[in-house]
Amino acid sequence: MTTNEATPAAGWSRRLGRVTAAVRGLPRPVRVIAVASVGGTVVLAGVAMLVLPGPGILAILAGLAILATEFVWARRMLERSKAAAKAGVDKGRDALQRRR
Repeated sequence: MTTNEATPAAGWSRRLGRVTAAVRGLPRPVRVIAVASVGGTVVLAGVAMLVLPGPGILAILAGLAILATEFVWARRMLERSKAAAKAGVDKGRDALQRRR
């Protein structure tokens, strides 16, 4: 490894920064259409993966995260999903503690 790339995460972070800068440089209508297309495709793939093999719920959440960069309704849904996931994890921890 070089000194510029100490960890693999640093490489991903740099690439993500370049992609984000390129997307933000697009005119707003083009950016909204691109985000809607990519995010919608990922959500639809996630829905398909609910009945097919694959991480359906993770793909749906990833699609919502993409859509949330431009749409307020997606941001609200993502926040609601995060709250539900946290509540589920807490409930699971409580059940595990009672079992011990």
